[in-house]
Amino acid sequence: MNFRQFAFNNVKRNSRAYSAYFLSSAFAVMIFFTYALFIYHPELAKSDLGESTKMGMKAASYVTFVFSFLFVLYSISAFLKIRNKEFGVLTILGAQRNQINKLVFLENILIGFGAIVTGIVGGLLFSKIFLMYGSSVVERKLPLYLPLKAMGLTAVSFAALYIVISFMTLFFIRQKRALELLMGTSKPKTEPKAHILLVLFSLVSIGAAYYLLYDDFKNIYWALGLGIIGTYFFFTQLSVYLMRLLKRSRSFFWKGTRMLWVSEMAYKIKDNARMFFMVTIVIGMASAGTGLVYSFDQDVKTRFKETPFAIEFNLFKEYKNWEGEAKKIDQELQGAGLKFDKVTSKTVSIDFGNKKYVHVMKESEYAQIAKVLGRTTPQKLKSNETIFLASKFVEEPEKVQTGQKISKYNLQIVGNIEKSISYPPIMVVSDETYKQVLADEIKKADEAKEDIRSQERTSVYYHVPAWSNTDYPRSDSVQARLSTKLQDMGQEQEDSYIDTRAGQYIDFQQARSIFTFIGLFMAAVFSVASASFLYFKLYTDLNQDQRMYHMLSKVGLSTRDMRRTSTIQIAMLFFIPLVVAGLESGIGLQILNRHLGGLSVLNMITPTLVGISGFFAVQIIYFFVVRAIYLKQLSKVMITSGK
Repeated sequence: MNFRQFAFNNVKRNSRAYSAYFLSSAFAVMIFFTYALFIYHPELAKSDLGESTKMGMKAASYVTFVFSFLFVLYSISAFLKIRNKEFGVLTILGAQRNQINKLVFLENILIGFGAIVTGIVGGLLFSKIFLMYGSSVVERKLPLYLPLKAMGLTAVSFAALYIVISFMTLFFIRQKRALELLMGTSKPKTEPKAHILLVLFSLVSIGAAYYLLYDDFKNIYWALGLGIIGTYFFFTQLSVYLMRLLKRSRSFFWKGTRMLWVSEMAYKIKDNARMFFMVTIVIGMASAGTGLVYSFDQDVKTRFKETPFAIEFNLFKEYKNWEGEAKKIDQELQGAGLKFDKVTSKTVSIDFGNKKYVHVMKESEYAQIAKVLGRTTPQKLKSNETIFLASKFVEEPEKVQTGQKISKYNLQIVGNIEKSISYPPIMVVSDETYKQVLADEIKKADEAKEDIRSQERTSVYYHVPAWSNTDYPRSDSVQARLSTKLQDMGQEQEDSYIDTRAGQYIDFQQARSIFTFIGLFMAAVFSVASASFLYFKLYTDLNQDQRMYHMLSKVGLSTRDMRRTSTIQIAMLFFIPLVVAGLESGIGLQILNRHLGGLSVLNMITPTLVGISGFFAVQIIYFFVVRAIYLKQLSKVMITSGK
């Protein structure tokens, strides 16, 4: 038997330990290959969504590759730990250090090569399904093709990854002596300790993160940084400290088998702290992202239904040819055979106090808008009266009430306070009052040497009866295509823009589809990898747990107690990160809701819970599979027949 056969047989004999690692690696390769399959698809460049889809998939492929690097590195270090005794025996039998290094290197290359081939073949087998799903996202037929570039990129990228990691793993065993290797996982562990200052630092970091996020949305990056640091020390310090408190509680600790599983969990939580941290951050961000995306989806649908006009042509400042641009919109609608009503309105932005702004609109123009929309024409306003249209998306500048006097221009609110999706709020005043407001703002602008045109905005509103705001448009409908075309026309102008009700809805739905398409694959990689992490750690501790339960069975520990104790420990390892991620995501989104005033907490929390539930459901499946395998191995060493 030559050296290569020896390395191959080693991998074959350790297939139980390597199986989860191999399958997870192959799955990551398959996902990376799938992204590359889409990126290099010749039809994707012809789609309107092609470029944005490519950018999203490239970003996702980078994340997948980096995560795969960390995953493989972590997995290899775990395997080497459980094989220390084997390396110690080889050392005693005369194996040189470079021979052991060569053995480890060849084993890693064999597994890596197998994972690359399996991943690419798996990607090719499922490519038809992936392309069918991708076709619905980019709204273009994506036929099968021979993805040579995708295969080459995947093979080269992951081959480089496994070669680099194979060299890196040599440092894990290079400095250990034969006695240390022979001890393997039998080496006694020191009792995990928690430093009270680091425990307090964890609590302070998490508290400060939420405070900064609550105080100002601009602090989100600081909040994320402190939250990540606090979560790390939560698992490495605070969780250990909490387990010590449980051990000190005699009424809890000295009851049933709690002494056994609490003592063991103190070690397991400390050993798995980094893994818990990574899984929590990944799941937390994925769930929060899911919550935000689907909450924005509800928000976009609400905006669509509550946007009265199909098209809005807005000018940042006056310019000579704006009427010509408006006529182009007219021609497009007429060319499509659509009837429409058009209203022109001007508004002036004024400081309402505390750097809060409102738009002031003429009563006559507001009456025209109400008439076009078929609404009741408002009463004739006096010079000191105003109709206040609050914004649904901000509570400021004030929580106004009917009859309330506004010090600005000594105006009194009349009529019911209505809320619209406009931002900022709108004050409707008499035409005479509007002239006074405009004159005052011009005077202020002159004194400040500013251009009043940047404060007074002209808007042209189009009401298209055939385009209902109660039915969501399909992406292939005339409304969607024409709305998108008009928005593209608006982007060509520097001093104006065109908003369309259907265009904004379609744009977001397309972005959501791309995000969901990419996110599903990434979530699958993270989910499979997190389960593999747990499997590795349990397998690493298997020999030690077998010795412990074998000795305990001699003094009367029943198989039923062993199964109950082990189940509690495995469940805590699987679900503690999910619980922490769910709490962090939920609290964070509730705070974010304060800054995103139009989104209700319920709308944000429910999708987040759905995202967490998805991970939870998958973890339950992994939990029962791993639990069955693990308990089967432990049952073999039990010498008691107790149930």
